[in-house]
Amino acid sequence: MDCSEAQEHLNDLERGRLEADTAEVVRAHVAQCAVCAAALQTEARIRSMVQTQVPRYSAPPALKTRIQALLVHTAPATESVPHAAAARVRWRDVFRAHRWTVGSLTGAVAVLLVVWASWLWLARDPVSSLADRAVAEHMEYVRETMTRPAADASAVINEVRGQIDFALEPVFSGDSQVQLVQGKVQDFRGKRAAVFIYRDSSGRYTTLFLMPEAGIVVPDDGRLPIETFKPYHRVTSGHQLLLWKQRSLACVLVSDLDQAGIASMFLRVRKTA
Repeated sequence: MDCSEAQEHLNDLERGRLEADTAEVVRAHVAQCAVCAAALQTEARIRSMVQTQVPRYSAPPALKTRIQALLVHTAPATESVPHAAAARVRWRDVFRAHRWTVGSLTGAVAVLLVVWASWLWLARDPVSSLADRAVAEHMEYVRETMTRPAADASAVINEVRGQIDFALEPVFSGDSQVQLVQGKVQDFRGKRAAVFIYRDSSGRYTTLFLMPEAGIVVPDDGRLPIETFKPYHRVTSGHQLLLWKQRSLACVLVSDLDQAGIASMFLRVRKTA
């Protein structure tokens, strides 16, 4: 693989979207090519900046319901259009069906913006910034450990344990399918966190953050049933994320894996603890 071909794959590699065989070939090239390694670092840096500095919000369910009701109310009423179909009316159909004046249109948009802003203020996602930071950190760790061999798991865990001031429960040290690549202590949103980076046999990475749970909120909505457990689940920038608490710790798991894969990884981590 030459540089031009490798650089076509760098964005997908950095996002964890390559097939395992292709990813392995690209990583091998990057490990031997300073130009492509620098290009990959730039990809990671730009992506990290976007994720950490650009806010992202999800519309609350109540706001979605109100907007949908507004569209149904303003849609032209005909006997040939059932209620369910009217509920799916598109924005452009509404605009075509009415003779909007500049003033009425501006007023309608202003009302929607006021409602939207008020909902953002009152119902902001409590874990949005945590998720963005965790994913950004995960991508940086993947870049750092891309060519690193598996570590001595016991030594790594003991070293991390000696650098923190909170109790650390038994930590998943790896198995025949997943290897512990690195461990470190990192400041994470004002907390001292123990961080462990894993790589599976297909070259996919998972990062585990462990920190004191005080002040961290786990939402009741968005829980993912995994056997008898129900961690909070979300997808952020194409990465799976799980958040849960166990005893005095808050735990965050970020992964390049799909939902089934991170569920399997969660069980490895949770049952070890």
